[in-house]
Formats: sequence, structure tokens, C-alpha cells
Amino acid sequence: MNNIKKFNEELKSILEQRMQYLDSDLLIKTRESFKLYYHAFNAVFMLLLKKALIREDPYKHEYKITEISMPSATPFSESDKETELGIRFSFYNTQLEYVYNYFVFTCDYLSNKRIKLLKNLLSYIDWDLVSETSENLITRLTAGMLRKIRQGSDQIAISMINTSATQMSSTKKLLFSNLDMVRDLHNESYKLLVRQKIIENPNINKYASTHSAENTLPVIKKKFTESLVDQPFLPELIGEIINEEFSSDAFIVKNTLMAKLSSFKHELQQKKEKAIVKKQPSINMLLNAALTTCSVFGHVKAVIGKLESNFTILSQPQGSAFMRWLQKTLGGNKRQRKIIDIEYIDDSGIKKMERLDTSTIMQKYQALLSSLNSEKIKSDFSAFGSLEEKEKYLISFIDDYNKKLRSFIQQVEGIDKYTKNEAKKQKQASTQIKGSIVEVNAVKNAIIKSRQQAHEYIADKEEYSQLKSLEKGMEKSAN
Repeated sequence: MNNIKKFNEELKSILEQRMQYLDSDLLIKTRESFKLYYHAFNAVFMLLLKKALIREDPYKHEYKITEISMPSATPFSESDKETELGIRFSFYNTQLEYVYNYFVFTCDYLSNKRIKLLKNLLSYIDWDLVSETSENLITRLTAGMLRKIRQGSDQIAISMINTSATQMSSTKKLLFSNLDMVRDLHNESYKLLVRQKIIENPNINKYASTHSAENTLPVIKKKFTESLVDQPFLPELIGEIINEEFSSDAFIVKNTLMAKLSSFKHELQQKKEKAIVKKQPSINMLLNAALTTCSVFGHVKAVIGKLESNFTILSQPQGSAFMRWLQKTLGGNKRQRKIIDIEYIDDSGIKKMERLDTSTIMQKYQALLSSLNSEKIKSDFSAFGSLEEKEKYLISFIDDYNKKLRSFIQQVEGIDKYTKNEAKKQKQASTQIKGSIVEVNAVKNAIIKSRQQAHEYIADKEEYSQLKSLEKGMEKSAN
């Protein structure tokens, strides 16, 4: 009897420690993993809308969510596919957004019921095997839409869906594993309660020691209805208690359970050891990210040259020799301001129209070019004294100019489209108009690389800070 009480005390202590670990470490990471899953799906969702493979949800502003609910998975006619999938994907995306923004990622909040709802939500589309032969209707239809994109020529879209699908598949496995840890904690907490309220009872203990598990279960159930009226009777978990306490392998089974529940201590020790050798990331990582942004100087300069050439060609006098002479004579050599309307796709995948003054926009691009001066960046960087000032300057530069370069790319793509259409109208030779796709792609790649370098520095710095805090905390606990 004393052995049972002693084990229950040890079990209670390790469950409290494990809950603290889950709340302060694992579930913080779980929320970030869920964020990755949400953003990966949102990217696919927005692309499907952009490609007109699904339609805008007319009801999306009417959703009032207070708890997770599953989008419909019922069949529908082929003619309704774009509309139905648009509605269901929109609702699914809203559910993911709700979980990320409003769920509290703690053991107390993530009950077994909510864990089951979350796992069902994450399984709505089977990203592990997105196939047109899937038994899951939504997965099957999603696979068909992704196939259409993969068969197209939009390499950026193809890369994006492949990356997102892979990310959602791997993230789902991690989320399931983490949620199962919380579920197991709840189950062991339930079992501890039953142990304390029922198994510690001398009469129950004596009976269970001399009878089979099949005969013991009804006796425990009768006592359960008297002592734990607000708890559900879960035969599977009660059976585990009987096995852990009264089977011939009870000693081994309980030791295995305690080792499993204590496994987090090994992980914390590994983190402590890692903190000792982990070095603070060098600010030069961030400087390299800023210099990567500046590395597009030559590409931006080439684009400006092509745009000026195209505008010059399109502004040349048209018509007969006499009309060209007359236009040239009346126009003189003054550069004409021209207002043009361009169309492009913004960062959120929405089609936008913009009116540009060619003279003003070219001046703006020249100013952008002048700012992409790597030597000035190095000089300004060296002028700051403290690490914090250097870091603030570089992060601001990277964010500001990557944003300006994304706007530059969008406008150039719109201008390229405009100049090609104008050349056709004027019956200009297509070879005279120079496109900027090569330079634009180079700028895009530089932006991605610069952002990755900056994120790597920030992530390393955060990890270093967390590990140092963990090391201090463990040293304080030891003392």
C-alpha cells in the first residue's frame, strides 16, 4: 500500500515537471509550427484563386468562429467544383487562422477534445499523398488542381506549391507528435487521479491483488461512479492502471512509464550542453544580407537602360515620312512626359492597376539605383558604435530596400507588358523592344537570399538567447 502511494507521489511530481516543460518549450514551438502550416496553406489557397481554379468565397466575411468546426467534405457536381472548393478552402483557411490567432497553446487549454479537433482539421487534406486516386474527396480534387499548375509554364507557382505541400506534410507529422504528447499527459493525469481516489483504497487494492483484470475492472467501475462522478469512465486507461499496478510485469511497466515521462530531462540536458558551445551569431551575417540586397545594382541598372530604350522607341514619330518630319519638327528635342497605365500582380496575388508618369518613375528608379551602394552601406555600418545600432541600421535597410525592390519588380513587369502591347499597336518590330525577365528574376532571387540570410541571423540570435536563458535557469535550479 505504501509503495502505491510513493509511486503516485513520484508520478505527480514528474507530471507537473513535464507539464511545465510542454508549456514553456514544446507548445511554444508547436504554435510556430502551426503558423508555418497556416501560411503554407494560405499560399496555395491564394495561388488557386489567382489561377482561377477556385472562386472567391462570397460568405467569407460572415464566418463567426468560436471553436473549430470542419469544412464540408460531401460530394458535389463537377459544374460546382470551382465554387464549392472556393467556399470550403476559404472556410478551412479561416479555421487555421482562428487556431493560430486565438488558440492558447498550453496543456490546460489543449484538452483531449480540442486535440482531436485539431488533428481532424489538419487531416482535411492528405498532404502526405496528394493524389487523384486518393479516397479523400478534397485531397483528390486538390491533386487535380495542382496537376494543372505543374503542367503549366509558371515555374515560380510550381516551386511554391511543391514547397508548400512538402512543408505541410512534414509540419503535420511534427504537430501530431507534439499534440500526442499533450494528450498522453492528460491521460496520465487522469490515471493519477484514479490511482489516488480509487486504487489507493485498501479494499480495492486487496481485491485487485488477488483477482484477474477482467474481474477487477467492474469493481473499479462501481467505485468510480461513487468517487469520480464528474469524470468519464475510460476502460482502456483503467486497464492500463491495473496492468501497471497488479500484473506480473508491474515493476517493469511502471519503470518504462516513468522513463517515458522523464524523457524531456534528457532533451533539456542536451540544450544545456548546446548552449555552452553555441556562439553568438556574428553581425557580419546581417551585413552580408544587406550587401546581397545591394548586389542587384547591375541588374537594376540594366533594367533602367532597357526601359529608357523602349520608351524612346515607342515615342518615335509614326506615319508617313512627312508626318514623322512634322512631328519631330514641332516636338523639338524636348523629352515628352507620358502617362501610362500598367497592370501587375501584387504580393498577395491580387491584380492591380497603376498609373505612372514615365519621366517621374525613371527618376525614382535612378534614385533607387543610387541607394544600392555597397561601399556606402559598409561605411555607414562602420560609423555606428554599438552592436544594437549596427543591427537596427542593417535590418531597417534590408526591410526597406527589399520592399522597394519588390515594388520595382512589379512595376517593371507591368511596364514590360505595356511596352510589348504598344509595340504591337505601332507595328514596331518585336526585336526592338527589350524585355527585362532575366534581370527581374535575378533581383527576385537576390531578395529571397537576402531575406533568408537576415532570418538566419535573427533565428540564430534568438536561439542563442534562449539557450543562454535556459543555461542560467538550470544553474539557478541546481543551486
